[in-house]
Amino acid sequence: MEQVKEDFKALPKSEQWGLLEKLQDELEDELELTEEFKSEIKQAKQDIAEGRGRLVKPE
Repeated sequence: MEQVKEDFKALPKSEQWGLLEKLQDELEDELELTEEFKSEIKQAKQDIAEGRGRLVKPE
């Protein structure tokens, strides 16, 4: 792991960001969209449609 960290730090920033994006894509591809999560998404959409959402404004 230490060698990976050293190699990463040696890359130019643009390549570090590119690698980060590739790693995120790989991890996202491995995530499973469970039935429970699908149900939560459906409920959230229904809540928003019925006005039970909340607006969060960044400072």
